Amino acid sequence: MRTRRHAAALGLCGAVCAAMTLFGSGTASAGVGSYPHDNQDPSASGCNNDAITASSANVGGGATILLRYSPSCRTVWAHIQGAAPRTQDNAGGSALIYRESDGAGIRTYCGAATSCYTPMLYDAGMTSHATGTNDTGFTIYSGTTGSY
Repeated sequence: MRTRRHAAALGLCGAVCAAMTLFGSGTASAGVGSYPHDNQDPSASGCNNDAITASSANVGGGATILLRYSPSCRTVWAHIQGAAPRTQDNAGGSALIYRESDGAGIRTYCGAATSCYTPMLYDAGMTSHATGTNDTGFTIYSGTTGSY
């Protein structure tokens, strides 16, 4: 009886370990953290001080998505503004920054706020774009910037 329990426990452990290896445990996409400034806050790092809006797009429902770029840090991040705040009936706004070269992406949900931004991704010699979603409770809108 003890041998069966031991074998079952080892089998369960093996299955869990295999699943963790295959599917991972983090929420960030592949490649995040591989470069300088990846997953850092643009305000806390000071990278927002010289930032420009490289591209923007209408999301719908009053929201706009911005692709922000810092020349000194060589980073990008997504910033959505004018989104619906989250309520019990809707998800509100979210912003996604996506680095096209390696598929790294970070999404931030605004919660009760109408504006939010993602952490940064390093972008030197690469292209990235930003996508915003705005769930107003009636319609889910989406918009994507051009690549930069």
